[in-house]
Amino acid sequence: MTGSDSWYLGTGQSEERIGGRLGADLVQDELVPHLVKAIEVGGSNEYVKGALLALGKIGGEENFTTFDFLMRFFLKEGLPELNNTAAFSLGVLADARNLEFLTSLARDGAAARALLEKPEVPTEMRAFATYGLGVLGSRVEDHEVRRSVVATLVQQLEDDGPRTNDLQVAAMVAMGLVPLSFDEEAEVCICGECKVEGPDRHYQAQVTYLMRYFTADREFDATVRAHTATTLGRLVAHGQAVAGEAFRAPALEIKEGVADILIEALQRYAKQPPIVQQSAVLALGLAGDADDEEVDHWIRHELGKQAGHGDPLSKRFALMALAEAGSRKGQTETPWSGTDRTRSELMQILSRGKKDERAWAALALGVFGWHLDQAAQPLEDGVDRALVHAAKKARGSDDLGAVAIALGLRRHADGESVLLQKLDKLKDPSAKGHAALALGLMGARDAVGTLQERLGEDDLDPTLQARLGLALGMLGDSSVVETLVERMATSESEDEQAALASALGFLGDRRSLDALAELMLDTEKGYAVSRDKAVLALGFLADAAATPWRSLLAHGCNYRAETPTLTSTDGKGILDLP
Repeated sequence: MTGSDSWYLGTGQSEERIGGRLGADLVQDELVPHLVKAIEVGGSNEYVKGALLALGKIGGEENFTTFDFLMRFFLKEGLPELNNTAAFSLGVLADARNLEFLTSLARDGAAARALLEKPEVPTEMRAFATYGLGVLGSRVEDHEVRRSVVATLVQQLEDDGPRTNDLQVAAMVAMGLVPLSFDEEAEVCICGECKVEGPDRHYQAQVTYLMRYFTADREFDATVRAHTATTLGRLVAHGQAVAGEAFRAPALEIKEGVADILIEALQRYAKQPPIVQQSAVLALGLAGDADDEEVDHWIRHELGKQAGHGDPLSKRFALMALAEAGSRKGQTETPWSGTDRTRSELMQILSRGKKDERAWAALALGVFGWHLDQAAQPLEDGVDRALVHAAKKARGSDDLGAVAIALGLRRHADGESVLLQKLDKLKDPSAKGHAALALGLMGARDAVGTLQERLGEDDLDPTLQARLGLALGMLGDSSVVETLVERMATSESEDEQAALASALGFLGDRRSLDALAELMLDTEKGYAVSRDKAVLALGFLADAAATPWRSLLAHGCNYRAETPTLTSTDGKGILDLP
């Protein structure tokens, strides 16, 4: 502790590590054998799916042979849910040695048919393999591997066989994960109507090739076009981030071309389907930033207009998109010139918007503030005061949840007392849980005692119990892991066990490894749902990435432009995986 006299005297520099994330040695020596054993023991479909994805996250040269064998085994055994998850997990494994076979799965090739012993690869499996190609391509640095992935995705888009939304949407979404490198010799057209050759050659051709998929509304399906917008937004964001001085001009030119076709689609005379316009809004949020470039003024202006006059869902998407664009550092000498205007627009809707829009404005201000804080930019006190006022008036779970999370993301300490009052007085467990999470997010150390007291109460709602524990973990209360582990081990409630296992997974503390593994492998006393959650929790412990794999696919995605293999009401899409 650097704040004490003993540190300055040289006697306080020792450190005792309690808990913490799993290191590579623990993952390899203990977690991998547990997960392999889990597959041998078996369980529900959700159980095996969670174990396969966890193995994919771990990967590693020393595990390749075993993991690859298990995933290929489940490609041909069991129900389609397991087959499809195994196909996707090959991509999550992110090993270029699987590129050829994964390509065969996606393209209905001879090697895939031979392994499956089927006359053709099922469409659903092809789509999941296509998403897997996108994840693989996003995680390898070899330019030739990425070009090969993009070439396969282009083939999937241009397939002359029977077209299905599933395959084309999968290819389009995956394309946004695999941006190619710039080529200093490239000359491309940004009109959005020309047919571009060689989209697998370089970044400029890749983006301009896709622009026509968005503009040719009579040629391409609306659902595919909706996801084309998101892919264009992701690729523009990547281009802006990596262009450097050498490619600043072509990156800006492409951004202007993409912004032009997206904004054109939002005009009333364009008469575009709602899902296309909603996706265009989200894509502008991915592409725009806060500087004084003309194109960024244009993007932020259009998002502000949509927030006020778009269709109901476009309004809500526009608030979130505006928060992202207005808090993203620009490329010019005045990188934050649009931030103040963005803040004012969001504040206006928070104070004067319709009741069901104000919660979205609050959440947008939270995201806006979080991004600015991460960029070491000052936050406006007036926003925090307005959010505190909104929190005081909030009653329902949805309203309080949005405002509380916003205060947490902005790390506004003055909101602590209001949230503690809500935690004490509200009866809705969901609303209380949001208040607890917000206290954890904002680093409210003074709230530890109250949260511990609430966690110690009997007959707590399982979800509230899990959120209290997670909040305490975020606040550095090392004892909470032992508390949650003990409760999970002694509980006779399936819902409680499942909720506690989830909380321990999110906390990611090494001290929960043995207890979660024991629950996962308990086929006699363990409940099916809690065993499923234990597998997922161990998958979180195994994941070395800063964000889950799902964020690659979900960020900026219009989930209303759905296909069965993207997301579905029966929970069998790629975004529905555990």
